[in-house]
Amino acid sequence: MKSALVIDDDRNIQTALQIHLEDLGMETSVARTGTEGLRIFKLVKPEIVLLDLKLPDMDGLKVLEEIVATQIKTFTVIITAYATVDTAVKAIKMGAFEYLAKPFTAAQVSHVLELVEKIHTLESEVSTLKQKLRGVFQEGDFITKSRRVLKILETARQVADSNASVLLCGESGTGKSILARLIHTWSPRKDRPFVTVPATGLQENLLESDLFGHVRGAFTGAIKDKQGKLEAADGGTVFLDEVGDMSPTVQAKLLHFLQYREFTKVGDTKTLQVDVRVITATNRDLEAMVREKAFREDLFYRLNVIEIFMPPLRERIEDVPLFAAYFLDRFARGNGKIVKGLTEEALHVLQSYPWPGNIRELVNGIERATILAKGDQITLDDLPEHITGFRPDEHRADRLVSLAELEKEHIKAVLARTTSMEEAARVLGIDPATLWRKRKRYHLD
Repeated sequence: MKSALVIDDDRNIQTALQIHLEDLGMETSVARTGTEGLRIFKLVKPEIVLLDLKLPDMDGLKVLEEIVATQIKTFTVIITAYATVDTAVKAIKMGAFEYLAKPFTAAQVSHVLELVEKIHTLESEVSTLKQKLRGVFQEGDFITKSRRVLKILETARQVADSNASVLLCGESGTGKSILARLIHTWSPRKDRPFVTVPATGLQENLLESDLFGHVRGAFTGAIKDKQGKLEAADGGTVFLDEVGDMSPTVQAKLLHFLQYREFTKVGDTKTLQVDVRVITATNRDLEAMVREKAFREDLFYRLNVIEIFMPPLRERIEDVPLFAAYFLDRFARGNGKIVKGLTEEALHVLQSYPWPGNIRELVNGIERATILAKGDQITLDDLPEHITGFRPDEHRADRLVSLAELEKEHIKAVLARTTSMEEAARVLGIDPATLWRKRKRYHLD
């Protein structure tokens, strides 16, 4: 357990519990009233709450009732000097995990925490087993039951044990960065740093400095030495996102590092050596860029030792209900909402939509719908208009169309309904730079 909240108006007990919990490595918040405790609870979302039944402003059972109503996953332990069996039974029936009578010892508190940890571990194991029985893989934010993606995960696990460079390809928002972190987590480097370097949107000198570091005076604004991400990740993994956006200068310097495992900081002559595994990602066609002389061929082959393609969400539509349920639960807890699921009509619309922004767009839509939901289920009225209003053109019934044409028409429709590139990018669930490239590709200027 990592976080705790103590709600008790006795300062001596408050301080004693805080010291003991922090000695056990838990981040601990404290509150003297029920009102303050509920405010902190919704803000911090602690994994365990130690709640006094006798508070100056409200009954502890009322506080417990409101904690349970939020549906935020937590373990509540009732603490009180007014111990009665009836009160204990009532509290546990309402959702409390355990009951401690004052005065209690540090050992008793530790024993309760051990029980909480065991229950938490068992619940995680049961959840994992249920997912396996349903053919679902989930680790962190990566969730799937798509056979195609499950095969990709098998490849990723095999690759994880090696030091080979990995190139993750696919559209923006398909989960490439999450897969990169999974590869690191499954690798022998898991206890060392995982560092992300985004190549999109940075000027050449800033990207070069971010990756390799610089010395004081290397360029205007370089007022002190800076450690680069490669050096910071020594022993671990560097994830270069949108590697296709790198300038020729940075490409050449990265190639040198991959060949010789050494580099120099910007403005320096000293050579540094680090042990870093490099994983890259792109939503661009690097082979086409190589043919057009926009990307170095030798660097492409260095990066592309193992290539993994992440399919767009529209090609793994069976995962849409999984993502929707997972993020709905997260956003409901995070916003103190009681939203338990989606109506059949809403789910059907989500599975019929082409998702040009992929998982990122779906997450955006679910967050909005959860916040705006008026009942305990997300309905069509709660979903964004551009999703519920999506209708394939009538002439499509008579002919087949490419995914690119479908995406082009949808982006065109979103651009027509929004007032800026930034707003359109938010609606689509992609970054403005990606939208700018798609506009160019589809001649939507």
